[in-house]
Amino acid sequence: MATTETSPITVVKTDVKTFVLSHLIWVVAISVALLIGHAWLGEHDARVQAEATIKTSQAAIATLQQQVADRDAALAQKVTVITKVVHDLGPAPTTGQIVAAIPQLTDAPLNARVIPGDPTNISVAAFPLIQVLQQAALDHVGLATCQGDLKDQKSIDAQKDVQIAALKKKPAFFTRVKNVAEAVGVGIAIGLILK
Repeated sequence: MATTETSPITVVKTDVKTFVLSHLIWVVAISVALLIGHAWLGEHDARVQAEATIKTSQAAIATLQQQVADRDAALAQKVTVITKVVHDLGPAPTTGQIVAAIPQLTDAPLNARVIPGDPTNISVAAFPLIQVLQQAALDHVGLATCQGDLKDQKSIDAQKDVQIAALKKKPAFFTRVKNVAEAVGVGIAIGLILK
């Protein structure tokens, strides 16, 4: 009888091949689990960082809103004082009342005084008057520009909010699973090709 001897190398090759094939499912499962874990960890870290950024931004927004509220309150108080000064003059103020009210309305050294014998006009220093009128004109032009800029900035902010909402919208769960499966499939295909 002829006996066929198998060489030890053939036995080892067969055993290794059997071992690899029987454990390939576990290697693939662990690889998939690692890829999914890595993707989840990346999303988790991005979410934590985004939440921290949002908290910082919300604190800055709250501070800015408080500053706006404080400025609005100070403006309302100043407008009330100015309105009261003019209202207290009445419908037909005398030149003496107007001269007395001018320092309450401006810090400019107008040197307002009553003109003797003229019940309707007063005298003021010319150069400080020109400076007050210049500042009023500059303030008017600046205010109009700021109002336009504010309107445009609000429109820009609204468009940014639309963009942020679009970027925050995540794809459906099955779309994300499909993308991960495609990535895993490509990895397996590359592995098989390299084998």
